[in-house]
Amino acid sequence: PARPALSTLTSREGTALKNAKRRWTAVLLAVTAVLLALCAAAVALVDPFFHYHAPDPEGEVWFDQRAQGAGLLRSQEYETVLLGSSLAANYRPFWFDVFYETSTVKITFPNGGFREFTQALDYANTRRGVKRVIFGLDPNLLSRSPSEEPDQLPGYLYDNNPWNDGQYLLNKDALLRSAYTVLKKAQGETQALQDAFVWDGNVSFNREEALGGYDRPQTREAAKPADWFRENYTANLQAVTGWLERYPDTEFIFYFSPYSILFWDKMDLLGETEAVFAMLDEVTETLLGYDNAELQFFMDDLEVITNLDNYADHIHVAGRVTYQMSKAMNTGEYRLTAENRRERLDALREFVVNYDYAGIFAPGEGE
Repeated sequence: PARPALSTLTSREGTALKNAKRRWTAVLLAVTAVLLALCAAAVALVDPFFHYHAPDPEGEVWFDQRAQGAGLLRSQEYETVLLGSSLAANYRPFWFDVFYETSTVKITFPNGGFREFTQALDYANTRRGVKRVIFGLDPNLLSRSPSEEPDQLPGYLYDNNPWNDGQYLLNKDALLRSAYTVLKKAQGETQALQDAFVWDGNVSFNREEALGGYDRPQTREAAKPADWFRENYTANLQAVTGWLERYPDTEFIFYFSPYSILFWDKMDLLGETEAVFAMLDEVTETLLGYDNAELQFFMDDLEVITNLDNYADHIHVAGRVTYQMSKAMNTGEYRLTAENRRERLDALREFVVNYDYAGIFAPGEGE
């Protein structure tokens, strides 16, 4: 019999090869689809960022304030939003529930920036009728250049668009966090919702820790001009006044944390004391011009700021102090007003300018 032509064999082999490639491609696509479906199902079921399910108030695994903060804003019932940096982390939401007769959600971003705070606040207002915002407005936040602040919020979590949920469901980090959450829950390593991101139980607050956590400048610098921070705080203040104007029916309580005397030692050595007071002067005057703004000023609580046993470094204060602050806010004891503003700022300036900082570091001091 005649043999098939070489061209016929080549054609048959080519067709078989193409069919094999199609089959392998189909198998690969099917396997990929199954793996993606399993990934999405695992993330949706565990839901480590609380995008679909509310956290268990009795015990959850807390690990990412920025990602899980969106879930808290999405899932909780609240009228009050407690918002701030790591300085706000050691507040318990239920304190404000009691002292203000409200329902509170706490959202904190370590080293947070105003773009992040604005995004979270705007999202909160799309989810609930926010009646009150309690925000930690501190010198370090105000004086930082906007170009240096982080902008790390996962935007796909801080919106109400269901069509971008794939960025969460098909996310390697979310899948790994899901596995981490399952593991920690199996080990019984959870925290109650009220203790979410609270860290004051993980460090000591005492004079030794405060001094050890304070990186003191080694040399004294020349005094900076009073407007040294003005460009930065003007830009940051615009973000804050933008909140006040965008949400005129919301009460904003801005509190100034009691930075320790070590902070003022640092400002003294950097030559920035007058610049800080110029900033505080303009910022407080501006905010007091808004009917929906209230200022709680704890920076001049001399008993607290000079007792280094209250601190873990030069600014972070113990939970026992934050509790007293939250309790005092609604009493008016620390409220800064147009009538007492000038007197209180001048008195604080007089105190820190004339303070004996060398005595803090003298041998035997505090023993």
